[in-house]
Amino acid sequence: MTEVWRDLLSSESPFLRERREYRPPLCPALAAPAAALRPLPGLRLEVLKAAREQLPYVSNTPVVEILPREAPVEAPRPRRLGVVLSGGPAPGGHNVIAGLFDAATRAHPENRVLGFVGGPKGIMVGRYVEITREMVDRHFNTGGFHMLGTGRDKIDTPERLAQCRHTCVDLHLDGLVVVGGDDSNTNAAFLAEHLREAGVQVIGIPKTIDGDLKVPGLVEVPFGFHSACLAFATEVGNLNADCTSDRKYWHFNRLMGRSASHIVLEVALQTHPNVVLIGEEIEERELTIHNVVRLIADVVVERSRQGKDYGTVLIPEGILEFIHEINVLIIKISYIIATYNRQATAEESFHKLSFEDQVQLIDNSDIWRDYDSRVFLGFPSLLQRGLLLPRDSHGNFPFAQVNTERILQEMVATYLRKQRAKGIYRGTFRTQNHYYGYDGRGTFPSKFDCDYGYNLGAAAFALLSQGATGCMAGIRQLHRPVAEWQPVGIPLAALMHLEERAGRLELVIAKQRVDLESRAFQVLAEERPRWALKDDYRFPGPIQFYGAAADSKPLTLLLNSLEA
Repeated sequence: MTEVWRDLLSSESPFLRERREYRPPLCPALAAPAAALRPLPGLRLEVLKAAREQLPYVSNTPVVEILPREAPVEAPRPRRLGVVLSGGPAPGGHNVIAGLFDAATRAHPENRVLGFVGGPKGIMVGRYVEITREMVDRHFNTGGFHMLGTGRDKIDTPERLAQCRHTCVDLHLDGLVVVGGDDSNTNAAFLAEHLREAGVQVIGIPKTIDGDLKVPGLVEVPFGFHSACLAFATEVGNLNADCTSDRKYWHFNRLMGRSASHIVLEVALQTHPNVVLIGEEIEERELTIHNVVRLIADVVVERSRQGKDYGTVLIPEGILEFIHEINVLIIKISYIIATYNRQATAEESFHKLSFEDQVQLIDNSDIWRDYDSRVFLGFPSLLQRGLLLPRDSHGNFPFAQVNTERILQEMVATYLRKQRAKGIYRGTFRTQNHYYGYDGRGTFPSKFDCDYGYNLGAAAFALLSQGATGCMAGIRQLHRPVAEWQPVGIPLAALMHLEERAGRLELVIAKQRVDLESRAFQVLAEERPRWALKDDYRFPGPIQFYGAAADSKPLTLLLNSLEA
């Protein structure tokens, strides 16, 4: 009896065991015995002057396509490669390592892959494990980054670069693969420049569930985006079913996405909610937070007239960045905090002060105007305190920690009370608030992300085997079958721009926001008025690995491919 219930409760669920048996296919260029690189015809990316100055060698890297070759020109020598998972987890990361490992061992049985533990910090302190076949098989097609763990340490000083160089030289590495988002691939660019003379090549991999690491025509989506969006869409679809069942709740849903609304756009297309807020659209229309509140409230009022005191609202995590009046305050407050902390001891840091003292300090700053104070004091207390939260290690505002869905819900409720007093609104406004973020990061990868991650890992090895460095692996034609995918290498220096971080201009990879001219957004704009009033909810269901839904791909990817 004990053996029966232990089997029922085993951490090795039937789902997990079955998923690990799947082996992703490789596109023809990566399935070939060897690879060749060729500059991609007709495509040249401009490099910023500051990038040329700080990354002189890496700036000369061209865009290349990976082509199949029947056999190596000469017998390859054994190589030692490193790999690091950096930043937040994204479904498919383990398959990147699997693709790299399989490609390396297929090329030469004595090739070795070392995995750095705990993210970039692992490189700096020399903490690693050797990747084995047993490790790869155990983590194949699973979510999370727990094979190695991850971290957000930035390799941004001469001392940290020197530590990484010492580790790579000490381990006799020939190459290093950095799996991460914009900050992580920025690390990769500077590592490539710094490690060149040590004979260590560096390749980046585009990872982020936010969907904002894109290169038009070269990287349409990063890996992990599809899986996370499906996980979020499953939950929102469930709420659609719930609110049409008891017909008494408005569900306010905040979705992860710090500086772009790609996730909200994709989840909206998957689920057809009643209100969809796209940060980039709010910015273009120059809406204030009160405009946004009225936009939501108007739908609530109109649905109530139809006897529908329920609905779903999608809110991007980084919406505050797109509201000009708030973003100005965020930038100013971030600068004031950074300036104060540079001059203060750890015991006197800004966030050791009381809320009242923090407000007074900001109010006394030379860059703070009377208008700023009027705007700040006009916000609800919850938003005021949110704007003063500690910034992260890169100086970024912590959007995930601000309960924007609750702030908007409370402001909508206040507005509706005024509408009720005028006789305009007669309904009931009961709400539930939800935040979807970390659950999507750790979901099982979709079949698309299993295949995508595996091919990206193989592409990284192909680039390393042909001497490339300072570039990011990419796959073109993702909307087509795997057999038609085209792997490429994209120069990291060409993706850089100058961005203010902690009060200073720094060279970082630019985030790509939602293109309001894209086919995907245009479809949303066309359908949204109907979704607002009709219960035209879509129920995507959970991630599938068999049947018609198994081969699904991001709807934004498919819709935008129609433009070509």
